[in-house]
Amino acid sequence: MTIEKVEKLDLIDYKILCELDKNSRISYSELGKKIRVAKETVKYRINLLEKTGVIKGYYTLIDFSKLGYTVYRPYVRLQNASPKIEAEITNYLKNKKNVGVFYRINGEYHLALGVFAKSIWEYQEFWTEFKIKFGEYFSSYHLSVFTEYVEFSRSYLIGSKNTEKLTFNAITESKQEKLDGLDYKLLTFLSNNARASLVETSKAINMSIVTVRYHMKQLLKKNIITGFRTIFDINKLGKQYYKVDLFFKEFKNAENVRQHIISHSNVVYTEKSLVSSDLEFDVEIENFEKFTQLIESFKAKFPNDIKDYKYYSLIKNYKTSYVPNL
Repeated sequence: MTIEKVEKLDLIDYKILCELDKNSRISYSELGKKIRVAKETVKYRINLLEKTGVIKGYYTLIDFSKLGYTVYRPYVRLQNASPKIEAEITNYLKNKKNVGVFYRINGEYHLALGVFAKSIWEYQEFWTEFKIKFGEYFSSYHLSVFTEYVEFSRSYLIGSKNTEKLTFNAITESKQEKLDGLDYKLLTFLSNNARASLVETSKAINMSIVTVRYHMKQLLKKNIITGFRTIFDINKLGKQYYKVDLFFKEFKNAENVRQHIISHSNVVYTEKSLVSSDLEFDVEIENFEKFTQLIESFKAKFPNDIKDYKYYSLIKNYKTSYVPNL
C-alpha cells in the first residue's frame, strides 16, 4: 500500500485534527481557545486541511439500534471480475442507500460492507438483488451481524499519553426510540454534514433555527446522536488501516484483554458480532511491521488467552455514510 503522507503538518495542525476528531462541530473560536491559537489561524488551517484532502468530510455518529436498525456485514471475494465489472459493482454499492460502509480490502476477501436493515428479510432483499446482478463474480462470501460497534477518538494524533480517548457508541443493546419526520430530516442532513452551522442546517432543510436547535438537543439527550466526527485520509497522515479478528483460547479473562487492547492509542474502533471472531478491533498505524509488532505485544501479554488472529488491510474507502435510508 502506498502512503501519501502530507508533509509540513505541524503541531498546530495535529492539535486541530485531534479536536475535530473528538467533536467536528466545535467552533473556530472555541477550538482556538483550546489550543491557544487565533480563530483566524484555525479557520485558515482547517480550510487548508480540507483542500489538501487530509480532512475528507464530517459525519454524525448515530446509535442505529435506537432507530430500529441492525447492521449486517457481508464480506465478498471476487473472481473473473474485469476492471469494467469491478467499476459497475463499485458504482452499484456506492449508490445503494442502505449500504453505509463500503471498503475495498486486502486479505481473504475483496469487499467489506456495512448494510443497514430493519429485519433479516430486508437484508435478504438487498443480498438477493446484489447476487442477481453480480453473483457470477462471487468466489466466496461471509456474513456476520453487529451486536456492538464503538468508535474511539484518535489519541495518537498528538502522541501524548495524557490525551483523552473518547468513546462513541453506534450500536448498543437498546430499545427503539420514537422519532418524528423532523428528526429524520435533521438526521439525514447531519449524517454527512456534521459541521454545518445551525443557520446552514436551517436553510438546507427548511426548518427554523429554533426548531433545529430543539430537535438536535433532544437527539443528543436521548443518545441517538452519539458524536460528531471527522473523516480523515489516514494515508495522508502516514497511517495504514488494519481490521483484526481475534480468537481466544480461554474466555475468563476476555474483558481484561479487551480493555487492554482498546486502551492502545492506535486502536480506533471495536466491534462485537455474531458468527465471527471473539473480539474485533481496528488499528490505524504507520506500517505493517509496526502492526505485527503491536499484535505480538498483545499476544505476549496474554499468552494464555489469545489463540490466533486474522486481519485485512484497507485498499480504499469508497463510502462512509452513517445514516440508513431514513
